[in-house]
Amino acid sequence: MIELIPCPACGREISAEEGVCPHCGAAFCPACRSPMPEEADRCPACGTVWAWFCSHCDAPVPPEAEICPSCGAPLRPRPCGRCGTMVPPDEPCPGCGAEPCPDCGAWVPADASACPACGLPLGEMCARCGAALPEGADRCPACGAPAGEPTCPRCGQPVAPESGLCPACGAIWCPMCGEPGPEEPLTAETRCRWCGFALAFACPGCGAVLLSTASECPDCGRVFPRRCPSCEKPLFGAPERCPSCGASIPPSPPEARPTSSTSPGLAVLAVCPNCRTLFRPSEGPCPSCGQRLCPRCRARLWPDELICPRCGAETGARCPDCQAIIPLGASACPICGAELVFACPRCETRVSERTERCPRCGLDLSGRCPRCGAELPEEADACPACGQALCPECGSAVAEDARACPVCGAAFTYVCETCGVELEPEATRCPRCGHPA
Repeated sequence: MIELIPCPACGREISAEEGVCPHCGAAFCPACRSPMPEEADRCPACGTVWAWFCSHCDAPVPPEAEICPSCGAPLRPRPCGRCGTMVPPDEPCPGCGAEPCPDCGAWVPADASACPACGLPLGEMCARCGAALPEGADRCPACGAPAGEPTCPRCGQPVAPESGLCPACGAIWCPMCGEPGPEEPLTAETRCRWCGFALAFACPGCGAVLLSTASECPDCGRVFPRRCPSCEKPLFGAPERCPSCGASIPPSPPEARPTSSTSPGLAVLAVCPNCRTLFRPSEGPCPSCGQRLCPRCRARLWPDELICPRCGAETGARCPDCQAIIPLGASACPICGAELVFACPRCETRVSERTERCPRCGLDLSGRCPRCGAELPEEADACPACGQALCPECGSAVAEDARACPVCGAAFTYVCETCGVELEPEATRCPRCGHPA
């Protein structure tokens, strides 16, 4: 509750925090309510030091300034040009409702649709192109954008129209005209039903289907410029030339792909579109109804989807032990509790200690000899039971004279057991000491 006090000069109620009466313009100290000279920077009664800031742009201003030197906004009450009532800064006249024209400064009646001095339209304007909107219009007659405050066409939450994607429910729309997009997964040929704008495109690096407003590919990490380096016009998709000025758009090199759930661009909190529960999509499904959402774009996911059909992001992995879906970034399976503490040496898929075969590439991770099945000691280079040569890194069977592991790529170095000199894989004797290799 705002505390109201009588103005020391005119007696009308004002906020206790105000330093200037909006009715009569008298300045006083809000700490001790003593009259204050307008040019003072310290209260003469209690010694409070003043710091003056513009109420419009927050820039520091001199105590004696009438207008802000940074933005030109009025800093003190001034008389209305139509009825003479004192008007506080950034507010309409409390007497007749008139306001100064933002273009020429002339006082405009409250019911005027345009400035009588310069003709500037003062009615509702299109948020996209700035054109005047007819009263009751649903769309801008100039660019076709929806009229009114930009909101998600599905859930009604405030959104940025140019993003084309709702961060709350995952709905998509055309970033050019605002028409809601289709519910089915996008393809590189999907276009807006209203204006024909391409809603998606295929990444030139890996072919993944992405929203036209995507700034990077979540699969290969390729970055797409969002503005033309020549004319600064917005770019959509991955054009080779700017559609506005024709300038060549150089391709951006791929970036390092995010590997954890804390990477930029991943959704932290989301509202479940079914039950409105607030949860973290990167940690698993909705705890109330089980609905899964993409941790990057928050699109709805079917129970078995591991790749988001909307933005192409990885949404999880299958547990190598029980085949349940493990959320992206989780270190353990939410069903069987298997901890994913190791990486497959061939494809780097995270697996648990009891995983015997990689679920992605099929590599044997059991720790037994691939020839005779005997238990192998850690980092063994040969099976103690049958003599099969093994890769000391991943335990795969290798040829006796192999230079590198065909599975994990580890390079092998052969040395003489007697003198330690490095040997060629096909050597039968040490060239230095003659010991059999």
